[in-house]
Amino acid sequence: MSQHPVTRRTLIRGAAALTAMPALAGMARAQSTEPLRFGFQNTSWGSIGMVAEAEDMFRKQGVNVSINRFDSGKAVRDAMIANRIDVGVLGTTPMILGVVKGDVAPVAMAMYAGRTNAIVAGRNSGIRTIADLRGKKIGTQIGSSTDTVFVSKVLPKFGLSKADVTLVNAKFENHVAALTGGSIDAFAGVEPFPSVAVTEGLGLSIIDYADFDMVPVWLGINSPVLEKRRDAVMGFLRAWVATIDIFKNTPDRAATIVQENFTKMGFTVSKAAIATMLGKLDANPAYVPQLEAYLRDESQLLLSQRQINAIPDWRPLLANPLVSQIRRS
Repeated sequence: MSQHPVTRRTLIRGAAALTAMPALAGMARAQSTEPLRFGFQNTSWGSIGMVAEAEDMFRKQGVNVSINRFDSGKAVRDAMIANRIDVGVLGTTPMILGVVKGDVAPVAMAMYAGRTNAIVAGRNSGIRTIADLRGKKIGTQIGSSTDTVFVSKVLPKFGLSKADVTLVNAKFENHVAALTGGSIDAFAGVEPFPSVAVTEGLGLSIIDYADFDMVPVWLGINSPVLEKRRDAVMGFLRAWVATIDIFKNTPDRAATIVQENFTKMGFTVSKAAIATMLGKLDANPAYVPQLEAYLRDESQLLLSQRQINAIPDWRPLLANPLVSQIRRS
């Protein structure tokens, strides 16, 4: 696949387009019969997308957006590389691989989500610490950021490697059923599934990822879309920022929407549990200063594992003025 890297010049042109156009004209031009195709996960990491859809935030900004749901950021990335979606919510591992192997580029953040990942053991498994995982079967969605942090950071902290456990590749949404059915002894999961296991008395949360990784969750874009449909992208980002404000200003409303989404998926999670879950994530569209060093380290890890063949130049990719311009507009 040909690559179209997003440069600082590309991003600045996009920001200039936002600030130069009058608001009404910008909204009119953002309208398109062809929707921006947006994908997110059916986990806590997709909660901003759930609220944006329920509150019709994209239409309010004059943008036509089609919603696509996936089981993981890895699946979102694969859909982006295959050009089946234009914008997607991604963990760091899928995002890096999307940058290297496709046309994906970061355009904003969704959240920082270290506390939403957890290692959960079966209640009767006898597992009470990470060291107890030795020789056990662990459910994990291989290729996800949750899996990468578990294997590269959590296990080594306790003197283990992936050779000391049996990794069972399972989708996040299937972890609780696999734990209940006895096909795994524990899982490395993402909310709400750890909370589902705990609140239903099926498992014990051993540890979350907060002490191991800040777990950035990204909003990625196929870079040609930013070049060709800047007006629509700017409208999308305005809606994205406004949705994150809902999380901060009216958290009860956000919790109600997210609970309804998981109920439709067939999971029984109390409103209180959802509120606790959302309290574990830092919804924030902006880049924090340490992201460049973080991405270099994560890229080096993937290079050492031969998952990528080169480390991207992250500085121009993170030189992104778009969110700050939207905040000031």
